[in-house]
Amino acid sequence: MPFQTPRGTRDIEPEEMIRYEYVLSVIKKVFEKYGFDPFDTPAFEDWALLSAKQGGGEEIKQEIYYFKDKSDRELGLRFDLTVPLCRFVAANPDIPKPFRRYQIGKVWRYDKPGALRWREFLQADIDIVGSESTEAEAEYLLAICEIFSELGFRDFVIRINNRKITEDFVKALGIKNVIDVFRSIDKLEKIGAKAVEKELTEKGISSASIKRILEFVQLKDIDKVKKQISSEGINEIEKILAFLADYKKNLQVDMSLVRGLEYYTGPVFEIATGAGISVGGGGRYDNLIEIFGGKKTPATGISIGIDRLVAVMSEKKMFPAIKTATKVFVVSVSEAVKKNVVDIVKNLRNLSIPAEFDLMGRSLSKQLSYVNSREIPFVLVIGEKELASGKAKMRDMTSGKETDVWLDKLEDVKEIVASKDQANQARGNA
Repeated sequence: MPFQTPRGTRDIEPEEMIRYEYVLSVIKKVFEKYGFDPFDTPAFEDWALLSAKQGGGEEIKQEIYYFKDKSDRELGLRFDLTVPLCRFVAANPDIPKPFRRYQIGKVWRYDKPGALRWREFLQADIDIVGSESTEAEAEYLLAICEIFSELGFRDFVIRINNRKITEDFVKALGIKNVIDVFRSIDKLEKIGAKAVEKELTEKGISSASIKRILEFVQLKDIDKVKKQISSEGINEIEKILAFLADYKKNLQVDMSLVRGLEYYTGPVFEIATGAGISVGGGGRYDNLIEIFGGKKTPATGISIGIDRLVAVMSEKKMFPAIKTATKVFVVSVSEAVKKNVVDIVKNLRNLSIPAEFDLMGRSLSKQLSYVNSREIPFVLVIGEKELASGKAKMRDMTSGKETDVWLDKLEDVKEIVASKDQANQARGNA
């Protein structure tokens, strides 16, 4: 019996990986446009770092992949990209501030696998370290809005709250263990109001306070929030909203949003598609670097869940139908022209046109069957006749249209391929 992937993991086949690469190319381009530089950290870290009190919290601690190496050192796979970033900043206090980085990498959580939920998943993070200003949040939120717009989303929503507001409200009710309340509120969408009410009751919170909490977290209007509580967090939200005025329709104040990780200290965000599926989130974590042994340093950032994002875009048919990165297959009519075919393929590749040729010694018909199975968009048929005339037929395998191409002017092939790519992309974003 063949081996299977471990539960909660999966193989990503070329057709889907092409979609990943497209999404990642847009993300990298926009991140760098906004002045963020690439960064990377190890896949595994010291267990003491990952399990630190006030880091991810007790619930996340239970989900960390823990192991010992051959020297009996306690280690774990990273569960996010923020904790390693803070470890790096704590160990390198003299790096120029603000430190603007983006990181794309896999993370692991021993969570229950389900729809759009894996134990190994890919994240793209963008963070600013060293700035207390809400302009930092505005910077990366503008980048996020541009990314989702460029990917073709028109109905994405960024939910916005500030943990200071919810914390001030809960404390005003005389409740001391705010984190316990946050843990329950964070489950509201997943388990519903009745289950949250039951949890809060079991935590010793009065029914009157529970009623007020559940009413408060339903608020989605900052003016109504002002009538309930006075908080520094309200001013911070209003500043962020003012910075993002061009994307007003994509922003939603939501008092139920607190984020599950315990290290958040201020504004928090969640990115959702029009269907309400969460594809990212983040916020401010001003205490985390100090917790890991560094100087007290303000920091804020947001993460995009790439696997979910690609899955949503695939479901909504937002990608052009592309199965392969190869653009042109050069067909050998006979073995006698094989050397010439290889030379043509080399010339196409020198023009940055992804091209391939037959490696299996197959007949013309079987080469074309292979092209169709891979859905390679173009073929260039080369035989002795074509070599003698210096001209070959380039066939669009979708439309069947054939174009004469001079073999000493393969730049024309590049134009034909680029034109089709643009048309496909336009259809994908329609």
